[in-house]
Amino acid sequence: MKNEDAQLINRFLTGDENAFTILVKKHQKRVHALAWRKVGDFHTAEELTQDTFLKVYQKLGTLKNPNQFAGWLYVITDRVCTAWHRKQKPQMESLENTSEEEIDGLSYRSYEDEQRENASVEYRRGYIKNLLEKLPESERTVVTLHYLGEMTCKAIGEFLGVSPNTVKSRLQRARNRLKEQENMVQETLGSVQLPANFTENIMRQAADIKPVAPTSSKPLVPWAVSAATAIFIFLIMGVGSEYLARFQNPYNVNAQSETTIEIIDAPIVLDTQAKPDLRNQAGRFETDGRRSGIGPQASEPFVLAAATEVADEKSTATKPQWRQANGPEGVSILGFLASAKGDVYAASPIGIYRLTPDKETWTLVNASVTNGQLYPMPMAERGGTLYTVSVKELLSSTDRGKTWHALGSRPAGKAKGLIITDEAFYLVTDKKGVFRSMDAGKQWTAFNDGFKFDAETSAPKITTATSIGNTVFVLTDLELYRLHSDRWEKLPIEPPNTSDSFDSSAASGNNLYVAACHDYSRMKIKPSELKIDDAEAKAHLASLTSGKTRWTLFRSTDLGNSWVEITPQNAPFSMRQAIDIKLIAAGETLLVAGGRYGMRSRDDGQTWTDLGEIPYTPSYTPAAGINHNTFYAGKYEVYRTTNGGESWHPFMRGMIGTQMRNLVAFKNALYVHNDWKIVKSTDTGETWTPVNFRAGWNSPRDPDFPIQRLVVADDIPYGVFLEKGKRDIFGAPTRKSKLRIFQLSADGNTLSPVRGLPAFEYDLELDSKDLLAGEVTLGALAVSDKTFYIEYRRELFKCKPGTWKWQSTGLIDAGKHPHNSRKGFQLAVSGKTIYVGMRDGKLFQSFDEGTNWKDLTPNLPLQFKRFKEITFVGSTVYVSTNKGVLTSQNGEHWRVLTDTEGERLIVASLAVDDTTVYGVCNAGAYRLDNRGNWKKVSAEVPDGIRELVFANNKLYIITNQRGMFHVSLENEKG
Repeated sequence: MKNEDAQLINRFLTGDENAFTILVKKHQKRVHALAWRKVGDFHTAEELTQDTFLKVYQKLGTLKNPNQFAGWLYVITDRVCTAWHRKQKPQMESLENTSEEEIDGLSYRSYEDEQRENASVEYRRGYIKNLLEKLPESERTVVTLHYLGEMTCKAIGEFLGVSPNTVKSRLQRARNRLKEQENMVQETLGSVQLPANFTENIMRQAADIKPVAPTSSKPLVPWAVSAATAIFIFLIMGVGSEYLARFQNPYNVNAQSETTIEIIDAPIVLDTQAKPDLRNQAGRFETDGRRSGIGPQASEPFVLAAATEVADEKSTATKPQWRQANGPEGVSILGFLASAKGDVYAASPIGIYRLTPDKETWTLVNASVTNGQLYPMPMAERGGTLYTVSVKELLSSTDRGKTWHALGSRPAGKAKGLIITDEAFYLVTDKKGVFRSMDAGKQWTAFNDGFKFDAETSAPKITTATSIGNTVFVLTDLELYRLHSDRWEKLPIEPPNTSDSFDSSAASGNNLYVAACHDYSRMKIKPSELKIDDAEAKAHLASLTSGKTRWTLFRSTDLGNSWVEITPQNAPFSMRQAIDIKLIAAGETLLVAGGRYGMRSRDDGQTWTDLGEIPYTPSYTPAAGINHNTFYAGKYEVYRTTNGGESWHPFMRGMIGTQMRNLVAFKNALYVHNDWKIVKSTDTGETWTPVNFRAGWNSPRDPDFPIQRLVVADDIPYGVFLEKGKRDIFGAPTRKSKLRIFQLSADGNTLSPVRGLPAFEYDLELDSKDLLAGEVTLGALAVSDKTFYIEYRRELFKCKPGTWKWQSTGLIDAGKHPHNSRKGFQLAVSGKTIYVGMRDGKLFQSFDEGTNWKDLTPNLPLQFKRFKEITFVGSTVYVSTNKGVLTSQNGEHWRVLTDTEGERLIVASLAVDDTTVYGVCNAGAYRLDNRGNWKKVSAEVPDGIRELVFANNKLYIITNQRGMFHVSLENEKG
């Protein structure tokens, strides 16, 4: 291969353009594979591959040794990809410490762009990319070059500068890790083809480039002589072998010798122990019969590299492994389905769960199909086949949800319903109305004929979709439509009042149910602007005192041709005031959920039973009715009833919690914020119990701020929560409330407000504006020496209990937000010393509790864009950034923390045990050793990391999508 490349290069340099065409065709697949490996997008990789060959065309004359073309081509490709990364805007940051509101917003923006791509192909490619990301770097590159670049082990070895045996061993290890998914990797990557005119496009662009003329000199000879002379002089001067490694240059693709060091993204340092020389003179080394020297020897170009690799692999394999905790349970539900076989399916961002009739535990049957999405996933069944929709595709399963197959891309928009009849598939979206497919989801066409839907304004608002047999119904906020004779026809039913709108629909047997409810958005005056003497307010108060129900329920038994009102006449006051209705039907049983209260009918709505208080079930809640007694419902928690709604209980056994954040340790217990509750575990995360609020403070709900609200300071846990606010004259919560700081009792079981500490005003409308603008209403909380510090609307405040006043420290963050980030200050306090990391990467310090501030940014030895975390260990501060971790004793002199090989470690989170600092990244957990270097103490982490905590000689992490894990440090010493 080398001789062939050299011959082609020589032909090109003598004027044969066709020789370069052959070179491009020969190497374009491997260059494209490497580019994709580095940028993660196939289309971008195509462009960078063209740029690479144009650069090669221009610079080929500078290559001194044509036999080294493969390694030289690797370097050129790597530099082109690196340059591309530098030009890009900062990428979307990790899900670590990111709120679901933020994820929803980010996902939707990217979602709209992604709809323009080929969904089926891109989904598989994205899945394969995520799959390969779990492999170690060396194995990932080899797999990509082998399957995507269609390269042999020998060719990969020449390309990377390692032996074919090393490539084979890496490829085999990767196959062992991938197991049954290897075939999917091979099929997906192997099916990627460059455009037919790819080479021609390169040659056409190359015609406008003037290549650099080759040099006729042979500079290698004098360089070799000079290098040999320099080494000889150094040895005469008594420089030992340990200093020779410092003198040696890094790998040079123009060198005459064979390549012996692999080119990777990070430099390789052989972790060997140098023994002292007996005499610090040339010609006298300690050999004891063995060959001397530290670095690789010319006679064994691959032995040490391979040996080091094996040693590293053994070292990694022996590191403690992460173990998944059993809880706390919790999940975001995207859709339910009750199948004909009696199975219940629940779609979540983690994957598809299944509950069989003979089990009391959910089973995760597929962990890849949902791919972390947060949008609704309506599910349907037809002829024993399950169907659902991802963000981009229609999917089907014939093995009870274990494997899913893409049937084709689907139209853009949030899915409101998936209906399958004998004739067609119907997808109801919020933005573009209804789409129909006549070929089982391969192609879709807009199907809004007769439907008063404006695609430009998305009006009227589509509420729900359902069906009875082959008849499809679509409910908007003002009208109900039925599919008839290939067009939509409006049915004879309307909201009873001008201020009402339709909320929900359900079907069971021949019964079709529709609920209408009072809609504040249709009032002329906003509820917050109403006064007690307003005419509209008086009319509403009159309806309240009259006992009239604020919602209306209708039933049709003839496919919507005629309707009867079945609104309960015996509804209690709490149910009459419901402003949001959810209908769930199974058989002759109909459940009506009005927020936190419910009613039930066993006879199609003729008579009603009050169910009292039920789990909070707004109209958008996914739900499924199994039979007349068993129902499932929930968005952030799954609840089940087996007695027709008379009692409900959480039913999430087997489901992995993904809403956890703010993990802290206190007195041998773990506390975490999970689904708007604080829960506690005393058995390493296996079982969890809720933490109660003191009497008079009934579980105040926490607004979903993306920054921490649980901290442990001065050996006391604190948290920030939203008080239950007052209600307006309509019974709805007012927009204003209070944010108050609570502390945990000494026994760790009760939360109470901190005495003498005033609350912050909370305005729901302002917070909503902050959310849309990417702002943070309430930021980080820190406590030291009984002084509380908190960021509120970009300003740092402090307060001592008893003063009853929050005082501004004068520090206001006017910096620009990092890309796609709603994080505020990074804050750390120890005694009177405060460090604040601002949004724009500036670091400030105060030694007097925030009275005076100093900008430390000019002192920092590292350039970075954002702070990740700041923490104290005694008087020493540790500052984690997106480029590494810094440490200082006083803020004047800083040191960048590295591992034993001198590489910076970019950690996702820090944790402290007394005086020991831990950090965690995808490669695993690390501890700072006595020399101030990072030492690896665990295996790779199983998923992206949100938070890290040390407790009871274990490290605990919260992951993005797989819940909580812990690893023991029992055997880690030094």
